Amino acid sequence: MINQTAWADGPVAVETGDGTQTENVLIVSENFGTGHTKAAEALEKGIRESNGQIGVHTVELGRELRPQVHRALLASYLGMIQKVPGLWKKVYGQHHSRAFPRWVEWCLYQALYSSLADYLMRYRPRLVVSTHPFASSGVARLIREGFPVSLCTLITDFSAHGSWIHPETERYLVTHAGVKDQLERMGVEGDRIFITGIPTDPRFWESQSREEVRKRMGLADMPTVLILGGGLGIGRTDRLVRAAAKWKDRMQVLVCTGHNRRLKETLEKEEGMNHPHIRITGYTHRMADWMDAADLIVSKPGGMTCSEAIAKGKPLLIYGAIPGHEENNSRFMVEQGLAEAAVDDADLDLWFRRLLSKDPCLDRLRERMLNWRHHIHPSHSVNAVLNLLTS
Repeated sequence: MINQTAWADGPVAVETGDGTQTENVLIVSENFGTGHTKAAEALEKGIRESNGQIGVHTVELGRELRPQVHRALLASYLGMIQKVPGLWKKVYGQHHSRAFPRWVEWCLYQALYSSLADYLMRYRPRLVVSTHPFASSGVARLIREGFPVSLCTLITDFSAHGSWIHPETERYLVTHAGVKDQLERMGVEGDRIFITGIPTDPRFWESQSREEVRKRMGLADMPTVLILGGGLGIGRTDRLVRAAAKWKDRMQVLVCTGHNRRLKETLEKEEGMNHPHIRITGYTHRMADWMDAADLIVSKPGGMTCSEAIAKGKPLLIYGAIPGHEENNSRFMVEQGLAEAAVDDADLDLWFRRLLSKDPCLDRLRERMLNWRHHIHPSHSVNAVLNLLTS
């Protein structure tokens, strides 16, 4: 049972340098894909900048509460999507249009969140914002048991999966009107859904000269492709890099392997990769600079990567989507004219030729992204959270 008396003592003061806060917001995430946490961190930064009197803290919940179990689940997830993607697609599709059954929620709670109540008592937040469906599930269960906290869920893809849905959620923040329609078809009231986009770091909204960024990073001033495998460095990144490397005499190839150190080391040892026009790095906090240096981004379509590319107005070529949520992201991006998709080496070569010939199609992609990006400005999600605090 929840100790209502202890909770009634009020929020714990969180010292941020701006004075004592009177409201606490806890943002919870999971790193089954780094975009969930990057969205949480961008939201935290936006809240701090908008209202310094609000205490806000971000945590990857499973890794904080049950690190060993979390590592095992993450390894299982990565193994499934890389080795048996068809199985992952089947698992994903089973509950695509309906909420998790209670027994699944119970298993998640026992595995990851059995000490969540004690953790929340440390912060006594008025509002919890979740950027991952597992974390939403854990908080929703506590609310059903009487925990006096509000739950807001920020969906970090361009489609909605049933696992995001919980009756205890007061507000859903979604990427576009189509996701709102999906949630309504699954029984969520329309007045609980707000279209905000996925919050991105302010650095992706800053304009920098491509030439100056290249000079600062020690890069050549020539047609440049940026290859991304997401924060976890998964997908068909190795095959993509090899296809691009064939063009290294005519274009610059930048590669970010994320947290996948093995992939980085493997690529660096391959014949032909030690070339002045090829730069390989691991996970970086300077992704905004890397995007500024590029003329074309080739990546699997994670929700955060797509949002960052839109914010930067950088043409995006989708390759190697994870079955399920990323396939849905790809479909949305292509249908809206915000990206193109490649399925094989022939498609990749076509787009590399278009880059080298300065094909107008790249300018058209860039223009559509810049025209659409106001839909995803970080202020939308920040304002939605602040309004929920005052409602």
